[in-house]
Amino acid sequence: MVQKNSSFKRTPILIFICLFLFTSCNKDVEIFIGTVHTIDVENKRMLVISHLKEQDLNKNYKEVINSSEYSQAIWVNKVSPSNYKQGDEIEISYTVSDDSFPAQVTAKKITKIKN
Repeated sequence: MVQKNSSFKRTPILIFICLFLFTSCNKDVEIFIGTVHTIDVENKRMLVISHLKEQDLNKNYKEVINSSEYSQAIWVNKVSPSNYKQGDEIEISYTVSDDSFPAQVTAKKITKIKN
């Protein structure tokens, strides 16, 4: 009588589990590049707007958003406000955003391009 190795039976199951974990952990990372317009210290977030014009930096963020001049803007949540200042150009990596305008994201990585 030939005995089958019990680890041989588990191999397909282990392969399936590894593939499942790899695909579920490998989420698409989105990149957003923009300029810091508003830093909300109380809520630990900042408003970043793509292609923001310098003359709009000193306007109220609601006025800028409602102007319909900018189509890409996000609130970046859970940031340390002391690390950034208005006018910083940054690159934000994130995986999930909501469908609001401006979108709400939690950054995986934030890189200053220039200040």
